[in-house]
Amino acid sequence: MAKQDIKQLTELAGHLFTAQWPMLSLYQTLSDHFYPERSDFTVTRNVGQELADSLVDSYPVLVRRDLCNSFGSMLRDGEWFNVGVDGESDHHGKMWLEFGTHKLRKLMNNREANFVRATKEGDHDYGTFGQCALSVERNRKADGLLYRCWHLRDMAWSDGCDGHIELVARKWKPTYWHLKQYFANTKLGLHESVARSVKDTPFKQADIRHIVIPSEMYGDDEIQSRFKYVSLYIDVANNHLMEEVGMHSKYYVIPRFQTIAGSPYAYSPATVVGLPDARALQAMTYTLLEAGERYARPPIIATQKVIRGDVDLSADGITWVDKEYDEKMGAALRTLPQDRGGFPIGEHMRAGIVDVLASAFYLNKITLPETTHEMTAYEVQERMKQYRRENLPLFAPIEAEYNAQLCEASFDLAMANGMLGSPYDIPESLQGKDVMFKFESPLSQSEEEKKVNQFSQVSQLLAEAADHDDTISANVNLDVAFRDAVNGMGAPSTWLREMEQVLNSKHASAMQEAMQKSAELARVA
Repeated sequence: MAKQDIKQLTELAGHLFTAQWPMLSLYQTLSDHFYPERSDFTVTRNVGQELADSLVDSYPVLVRRDLCNSFGSMLRDGEWFNVGVDGESDHHGKMWLEFGTHKLRKLMNNREANFVRATKEGDHDYGTFGQCALSVERNRKADGLLYRCWHLRDMAWSDGCDGHIELVARKWKPTYWHLKQYFANTKLGLHESVARSVKDTPFKQADIRHIVIPSEMYGDDEIQSRFKYVSLYIDVANNHLMEEVGMHSKYYVIPRFQTIAGSPYAYSPATVVGLPDARALQAMTYTLLEAGERYARPPIIATQKVIRGDVDLSADGITWVDKEYDEKMGAALRTLPQDRGGFPIGEHMRAGIVDVLASAFYLNKITLPETTHEMTAYEVQERMKQYRRENLPLFAPIEAEYNAQLCEASFDLAMANGMLGSPYDIPESLQGKDVMFKFESPLSQSEEEKKVNQFSQVSQLLAEAADHDDTISANVNLDVAFRDAVNGMGAPSTWLREMEQVLNSKHASAMQEAMQKSAELARVA
């Protein structure tokens, strides 16, 4: 396969954005109702412009905010992930995995890595539009990671034959000054016209396309033999390739919420369900506000040819009436009678819409169940089990689709750039094994702690049974059970000695005890 030229690559990116274009109108509608801060898919908003000027009820925005904020607080709080492998590893392997976990967390939590900001923006895109676009890359100093969230308006992608995202294109409009900073030390570099104009017009915007393409599709044999993907930066206006770099990872992480067969673009089940109710709520609230205003300031009926001038409805206003008018014929000014019977009905209907929106955005499920002092430990445990059963269908796929992709991309990039130490330091028990990330959250943490509770219960049973039979403990492998319970508590692997050392120590103790018994028998004899 011949290597693709710049024209073919630009046409390929154009094809992706043509297929993406119909999604923008849906994104604009969803953002108008639920995420006004992001409502610039088909319109251009100026800085400082009022964002929610089309809304009369903010409840749809609030439910989106609460759901999307729960992603980070529920799934990425504290020490939320651990690096593991597929299968078992020995003691040295576990110690290296703990080291790798600690090092990777430190890289991700570094303030300059921008992880919190990028995932915060990504969470709200994910919950509102059903997907978000994040990039995982080295920082400019090449000594750490950098995370960025990109506007979905500027991102387009397609699926491969396996159903995973294969080809990604991004529109980018950086200034000439930023281009110079970004590509100052690259092999190809800026186009000569851009390089000449940086000094005179540093804030002029360029039209750039970033394409991440499988190396097999790109057609460069040398890159294909070493890397799975290729990162390409193209200056569209000057038809110039600025950077061509082979990569082992996809660079972009694009988690998808609810996918539909045959489409590379996903949807948010929360906003799809809630959009009709959000529209109804805005119209209903507007009607109720208008009705309330009519009650507070009812229309005035004036008798014809009696009022001298306009009716003054302002505070302390005076309206002059012809002195010849006889009040026996009725008041010259009187309010229009209002039937207020429909207002409570409207309030009741609005409350129903609010409940539906709360359910559509899972707010009735993600709130922790109430526990009181009067409840027994068993009742609290059962309520927490019910809470996990209701929330696992929502959060478990997010862990697998969102957090796992982020961690895998971060780990691969950190390993490729020596940020996790030398690959020669990896113990032999881990060589050739696939990395598997284990996540800790209020939903999964109790599952890990189950081993601790089981060990405690088994210990109590053994203590009770030992009163009848001293040899009952032989039924249980206490070494394995105890080590599993310690690991289940999340204790460091350094707290446990290697199993071989434990067996040697037990053997030495048994030998010493046997020698003491032999010495005692010899003295008796």
